[in-house]
Amino acid sequence: MWDRVSNDFMKEDTPYGPGDFRIRDEQLLSMKLTNPELIFRERTPEELAEPNSRAEFTEEWMNDVSEIANRRSVRILGGDLEGEVTRRFEEPAQRADWWVSPDWQTIYLATGWMDYHDEPAAGQSYTPQLTQLFRSTDQGREWEKLRWPEDQNISFLRFLDAERGYLIGWGPRIWRTEDGGEHWEELPVPDGARNPENERQQFDLVALGLDGTLRMAFFRPDNGTSPVYALPWGEDTPRQELTLPQHTVSDIAANEHGIVYVLAREGRPRHLTAPEERDQPRPSSVWGWNGETLQELHEFAPQLVGYALYLTPEEGLLFDGVDDSSLLGSDVTAVSYDGGGSWKIEDEGRSAQGGYYDAQTGERWRVSGYSLYRREIP
Repeated sequence: MWDRVSNDFMKEDTPYGPGDFRIRDEQLLSMKLTNPELIFRERTPEELAEPNSRAEFTEEWMNDVSEIANRRSVRILGGDLEGEVTRRFEEPAQRADWWVSPDWQTIYLATGWMDYHDEPAAGQSYTPQLTQLFRSTDQGREWEKLRWPEDQNISFLRFLDAERGYLIGWGPRIWRTEDGGEHWEELPVPDGARNPENERQQFDLVALGLDGTLRMAFFRPDNGTSPVYALPWGEDTPRQELTLPQHTVSDIAANEHGIVYVLAREGRPRHLTAPEERDQPRPSSVWGWNGETLQELHEFAPQLVGYALYLTPEEGLLFDGVDDSSLLGSDVTAVSYDGGGSWKIEDEGRSAQGGYYDAQTGERWRVSGYSLYRREIP
């Protein structure tokens, strides 16, 4: 079912890694978080013969874990699958998120960097992180740094088009722009989403549906539920849309008519689960919401862990996850074309180095070794 497209996919960019890539009409874009390249000094034959001889780095900083972390960066790469792929932008970062417009012209990139040599200041829980926001309007060849407070984290970017979108950061906090990032308006977050003891609290999930509605989910430890709030474009205050009992939300997909599908996993988020309970079976399930009633459409076997849920071009539902019943694990997809009633499950083999599903074209991409594969899920 897979067609091999390339045998040396992004092999020349070191250290190796495909990054969070996109492919359209044989053109490639990728956002790649990467460590600095570590190079060992070439040893002489005499050194190799020594029983206690050890490989040494060419530069002293390569022995410093904190310095290695400080030299991590994010790259934007672009090019042709059959030709050269080059670095179009690079910035120091240990965190990053991006958004690419459907025509690939506009890209937004948010980066986060902190000095791993620093310790938190007195009375502070965390070392400060420096946040930056960039925009390109020519497929990443030229970039503009947008005005943004460096102390306000950006974890996720969710855009409707090149001018209108949201930023979501620690707190959690939400900002909205209508003019391509020139101005930002902060919006209120749902009651109960924040934790006074954790300034870096985040939503469990933030998704922007085809209906133009931003949805956010978080787990409430006090009653064991996951409320989902909806913020249609143009409104200023999120409203509670539905509540899942005793489940943690993993993903949300909504069509143009506002029919909502929720991928969730039974139980609390991992960081709120007692260590002795973390290995207990926690089935993934898909739920449907039509605006009035919430229904569990399907529960998968406990060993199938779902990470993403997509709407396919032919209005199918695509479950993307892993089978963690073995030590190495394997990638798994499941497709339903009857609204989540019945599913065809496929084992895609050992976990890949990278890949994604293009919900606009129905193309699924997978990288294994240096090989790039493609198949259709319409």
